[in-house]
Parts: sequence; structure tokens; C-alpha cells
Amino acid sequence: MNKHLLGATALAAAAMPSSALACGGFFCNNSAPVDQSAERIVFAVDEGEGTVDTHVQIFYQGDAQDFAWIVPTPNLPELFLSTDELFTQLDWQTRPYFNLMWEEWGDCYQGGGILTGNTQDDTAEFDSADEDGGDPGVTIIEQAQVGPYDTVILQADTSAELITWLQDNNYDLPDTLDTVLNPYVAGEQYFVALKLQKDKEVGDIAPIGFTYAGTQPAVPIQLTSVAATPDMRLEVYVFSEERAVPENYYHVQINEAAVDWLSGGSNYNSVITLAADEAGGHAFATDFSGSTTPFAGSLHWAGRYDTAAIASATSPEQAMDAIMGQFAASGTLMNLLLSYMPPPEGVDAQSFYNCVGCYETGGMTVDYEGFAAALDEFLVQPAINAEKLFTEHSTVSRMTSSLSPLEMTIDPMFVQNSTMADVSNVHEATLIMDCRGNRSWYDARRRVVLEDGRVILLPSQEYFDGAGESSADFLAESTDVNALVIEQTSADGEPVLLTDNREAADANLDDHNDRVDEIEGAVGCGCSASGGAGSLLFALPLLALIRRRQA
Repeated sequence: MNKHLLGATALAAAAMPSSALACGGFFCNNSAPVDQSAERIVFAVDEGEGTVDTHVQIFYQGDAQDFAWIVPTPNLPELFLSTDELFTQLDWQTRPYFNLMWEEWGDCYQGGGILTGNTQDDTAEFDSADEDGGDPGVTIIEQAQVGPYDTVILQADTSAELITWLQDNNYDLPDTLDTVLNPYVAGEQYFVALKLQKDKEVGDIAPIGFTYAGTQPAVPIQLTSVAATPDMRLEVYVFSEERAVPENYYHVQINEAAVDWLSGGSNYNSVITLAADEAGGHAFATDFSGSTTPFAGSLHWAGRYDTAAIASATSPEQAMDAIMGQFAASGTLMNLLLSYMPPPEGVDAQSFYNCVGCYETGGMTVDYEGFAAALDEFLVQPAINAEKLFTEHSTVSRMTSSLSPLEMTIDPMFVQNSTMADVSNVHEATLIMDCRGNRSWYDARRRVVLEDGRVILLPSQEYFDGAGESSADFLAESTDVNALVIEQTSADGEPVLLTDNREAADANLDDHNDRVDEIEGAVGCGCSASGGAGSLLFALPLLALIRRRQA
């Protein structure tokens, strides 16, 4: 079955540089793309120029010839190639961190248990249309090649005519798109349609960007609903001069008592999903909002790239040494290597590029100048362009939501607010191990003290092991309030409070703590007389939970 991405498709989870470090090689795998289980999109608002830049990360599962992607824009866009590294850096530097400081009551000892070649056509081909108008009701504005894509920008009189044109031109899209396309066609929006060029593979898929006139970012979520998964994570970054907030969606402040602090907040996405549901399904939480100054130099700095060293290389080994000194491993880089410097017959590509000098390459002919030019086009220039986001805008805001297809009925829009305060992505609490009464690390009761003074009691690890339950599951069973506050944000002033769940959250936390008291009373002391063979193994994972402070 063919699978297509429609709307601003997005992020998967694997960051190639991290994978490379973990396995000890430059290329650890040529990661397969995934379907649309999440969406990550970057906006940059330039009010002086009256423009919005949009960067979209595209992930796709299927055959290259079946790839089809279409996104609406409110005004005529200018297309450009973006970079995966932008999304990797933004995620790493703005994701929420839940850091535990640690102290003990009594003298904890280690008890038993374990804690666990790149040839391009000169013009794109469209089978049944031309620039004079194409099919009736469809106007082709522009055709171009952008990176690995054949692109066309068009407008249509009706959604039915747009679908017919796309289907006639080998965009294998369903007739059922008619309903979700209607609002965009009625709004006289433009449509950007992409296909991979004939000589490209799925691994060539790269983030795409477009600039259009306007000052208000919006996510075309109605169109995304066709290919979305239940509770799809939506991650929006806005570069601007002031903090960005949702205008037509609610804003939620999460209940940090619902977060699993023992696992570093591993259930954060679930808390966001439940908080958005408590707000009626249309709500964002702010993960981070603050200055872009610390981000400067994340993607490009003086001397980072020297493609001349690759152009002047005299052997594959010399070229690969220059590449490894400049570029992070990525799917785009892998596909450029396969195109310009394919491995010898019968040699695995990953093994070859990780150790070119281990193989006989004397008879290999490489267009080093062409390779250097392709690296500049597909990796260097997109990084230089994306770096401008950090230097030309003073503030970046990251907002997260979670929506199912049936909830994707309104396109979320964002505005700037000069009144609301910055939001840190670093959250801290104190973990107290209550080892009084000759308890060990393993059977000690635990409490997490939040920054606002609230206390979350947790049973011992001994209890969780015996019950076969994780701390995240335990919290989910006993926490009913995930949105501490539901509010309406706008371009002016402080948010309007709609629902204040703080009293209910306190009552819920009291019930949770009473449950822990009952459990601990039933378990009894459970004290261990001495440490066991697993004591050291227990201590190391616990300390790993005490994450470093983030700058």
C-alpha cells in the first residue's frame, strides 16, 4: 500500500550523530524513514520584512516513486532546502529536562535488588499540464527543482479539480482529500507539491523550507489529519522578537506532580496528551521560550566547512577524512556518498565509509569537484541559512501539543506576546531517600519535593519490583489532573485564566500520597540486613537519574 505525506510532515526520533557515537562508527546505520507519528515545524517571523520562513522536516515510509507531499501556504512561497541538523539542535537545546537533586534521610546502605553521482534533469516533468494553465480550474504558478525534489506551486478553483490534477500527474492521492482541501482552496491559498526526482532515493529526502508574505504562522493541521496517527505529537518552534503563544488554541501549564521524575520525565509526552485532552483537545504547552543568544554557532561558524579540501582530494580515503572532520553522519550525506563515491562491489556501504582505508580503492574514479559542489548545495548552504535563525531573531519559543485526526479541525495560529515571561526548559526537584529505621536504597520510601513545595510520595523500589509495576504506570493510575492551568493567550497582556485545577491537583496528590502510605503500611519494613550482589548495580542507575543541570 502506498503511503503519502500530506501537510507539514515531520520529525522522527533518531539523531544520526548520537547513534554514531553510541556504536563507535561514523555511520552506524542508514536509518529507515518512518511514517507520520509526529510533526515538527519551525517558523521564523520577520515583521520588518513582513515575511514568514517555514522549515519542515519530512519523514516518509514507502518507495521513492510513490513519494508525494503537498502543503498549502497563504501567499506565494519561495522554496529553499533546509537541514535536519536544525531540528536536531533545536530539540536537544529546548526539550524539557526534569533534573533530580538527591539527598537521604538516615544512613542508606546498598540493599538487594536492581534498578532497573547526482545527475539531474533540467526540467521537472508533469504529464498532463503545462505552465499555460494545465487542467481546467488549476493554475500552475511555478515549476522548479529544489534539492532532491521536483516542485510545483499551483492554485485551484475547487478541491476536486486540484485532486484531479494531482492524480493525473502521478500524485497518487485519495479522493477523500476533497473535504480537508476545501478550506484552503476556498481561502485562495497556494499549494506546494513535491515529488522526488527520478534518480533520487528515499534517503535523499531532506527538510524543505519556504518563505511567504505574512506575519502570523499557522500549521495546516486539517490537511495533516489524513496521514496522522492517534495522539500525534505536534512540536512548533517560532523564532521572533517576543515570546510566541497560541492564539486560537488554549495554553496549558502541566501538573508537574504527574511527571515521572524517577525516569527523567519519560512520561512527559503522555502528560502533554492528557493535558491537551483536558482542555478539549486544542491546546499547547510551552516547553521553552527565551533568548536565541545561547544557540548562536549551533549550525555554522567560521571555518566549519572546507569543501575545497574535498574538491582537491586525490583518493577516496583523503576525501572521507575531510568529510568526517566536517559533517555529521546523516541520511543526506550517506546518499551523496553512494552517488559520488559508491563502495566496491560486494562491500557494505556502512562498513566502507567507516573505514575507506580498509579496502582497495585504487581503481575507483571519483568526481571530487562535483562531490564538493553537491555537499555545498545539500548540506553547507542549508546550514548557513538555518544559522541565521539564531542571529536574526532574538527569541525562540517551543510549544507542544498532541492531537488525534478527529481533533484536527482548526489550524493552530501563533502570535507574539511582549508581556508573558520566558519559560525555562529545565525543571528541578529533590529526591529524598528515607532510609531511617535501617532501610536500604532498595526498600527505602521515596519522596520527590517539587520547586513549588508539593511533595510526591513514592513506594520503594522493592514494592515496584514485587508488583511488576513501573513508577510511570503507578503515577498514571493515581494522577487525574495533568493540566494545572488552562488559559487563553493572545498578543496582548497576560493570559486569561479559564480553568484553575490547582485545588483539584492538590486533592489528587493527597489521595495519591494516602495510597502510598497504605502500600508502605502493608509492605512493612522490608529491611535488608546486608547488601546483596545487585547492590552496586542498583546504585549506578539511581545516580544516572540525577541529571546534570542544564545551562
